[in-house]
Amino acid sequence: MGLDVIIGIVTIFLGIVSLVVVLVKLTRQFAADLTGLRGELKGVRDELRSDIKDLRLELGGEIAGVRVELGGRIDAVATELTKTRIAVARLEGHVLGVPRPDTATDAA
Repeated sequence: MGLDVIIGIVTIFLGIVSLVVVLVKLTRQFAADLTGLRGELKGVRDELRSDIKDLRLELGGEIAGVRVELGGRIDAVATELTKTRIAVARLEGHVLGVPRPDTATDAA
């Protein structure tokens, strides 16, 4: 082998070693960046969980308020519907000549 071939092989070897060193440095930097990113993501995740919890509590309070309001309205509508049914039954009875029903039975 000539000196030129040996110099060429050594040059290629040094190039490969240099490439491996650069790849190792990049890998370490990438791993460090991932670790930092992982920490940032954990912070964002915790913040989102806190915001979601607050929104659930707020929404739960609003839903409870709406249920109370609607519950009262539904009870009022049910009462009016019962009164209307009784009035219609009495009117039909009057038109057909049926005696008026007992009011104690109507309430049930």
